[in-house]
Amino acid sequence: MTEPGTITYHGEFEITEWDAEAYSEAGSNGELSRVRATKFFEGEISGTSTAQLLMAGNAVGAGYVASEQFVGTVGEREGSMTVQHWGVAEGVDAASSGHIIPGSGTEGLSGIAGRAIYTQDPDGQHRLELRVTFAETATDSYA
Repeated sequence: MTEPGTITYHGEFEITEWDAEAYSEAGSNGELSRVRATKFFEGEISGTSTAQLLMAGNAVGAGYVASEQFVGTVGEREGSMTVQHWGVAEGVDAASSGHIIPGSGTEGLSGIAGRAIYTQDPDGQHRLELRVTFAETATDSYA
């Protein structure tokens, strides 16, 4: 169920850079790494992002937490925002969710708030769904 005023946007993305650095012993049941990732988005969500991820994994499953800075457009609004998200996987089952950091939106994305849902299709296509609201700003009331 979504709240009144919530708008849903969809986009596809490609990971264009993946720079991982291990910080635990390889082969353990808790392999840990830091990753810097860059993404390119198309669709109702278009632009680029840079994310820092902390990852954990083993032969059974994996998980991550990330802070991601997005710059581009959401719908017709242009600006930047920060998304914090997490995910966990066990075999082919995976779950991922996140939230836009309150107050992080700039320019046309000022006042943005809501959820971010990251998925990957069986064919490998990455997708992002944003379920957002926009707080009215002083410039909105005069538009």
